[in-house]
Amino acid sequence: MVRTPRQGAPPPRLVRNQARWTRRWEEIQAGRRRGEWATKAAKKALRPGLERLAHGKCAFCESPLGVTADPGIEHYVAKTIAVGLAFEWDNLFPACPKCNGAKGNTDHNNVLLKPDAEDPEPYFWVHPDTGELQPHPALDEARRGRAVFTRDLCDLNRRGLTSQRAELYTRVGRWLNRVLHCGRDPTGQLQEELEEFLRPEAAYKLVVRHVLERRGRPDLAAEDRRRFEARPQTTSSFTASQRTLRSRR
Repeated sequence: MVRTPRQGAPPPRLVRNQARWTRRWEEIQAGRRRGEWATKAAKKALRPGLERLAHGKCAFCESPLGVTADPGIEHYVAKTIAVGLAFEWDNLFPACPKCNGAKGNTDHNNVLLKPDAEDPEPYFWVHPDTGELQPHPALDEARRGRAVFTRDLCDLNRRGLTSQRAELYTRVGRWLNRVLHCGRDPTGQLQEELEEFLRPEAAYKLVVRHVLERRGRPDLAAEDRRRFEARPQTTSSFTASQRTLRSRR
């Protein structure tokens, strides 16, 4: 889970239809009509913007979306708790079915970390062997409570996630070792691997940044954040990486 800032305006169809769609949901909640919270047309209008928000991944667990089913639309404040927020753009996130189902209609009273409004990264530490998310040891009691609540509410330590995080942790660590012992990159393989790690669409950014930070490369972690937030890059990160590493020898 990483910071996922919203950029740009809400989808035009949402702006035009928000009041009408909200009234429809209010009538369904009141028992005056039947149906899902949103029509197929409404969901179709919302999904593209939400997928762009997190670069095609779940905003909570960072897994790729749409592999076997349509991406879910998660409400930060549950649509059954705050009916009027069901179509509020800042209340909507892209989510995988497992995170969506785990969170459900829980009334979390804003304890759940909200990745578009705050940075979840400082709240977590990734275990290098198991891939489990743990509260960062530097947190105070209140922030530690939010980290644990968010992790457990969205089931972010479920089995498949932890194994994939652990595997990525190892891959990034091995790449760093190869860079450290390599004077040059004649085939471009190291640069290619780095570009794959830094792609905004690549899964589990929290892991990539965590390894880079812990292994003394906060500059690359910062570059990954910039890319994820769609800020233009003009320099070769590997070239800069090589220069810095050689200067440290």
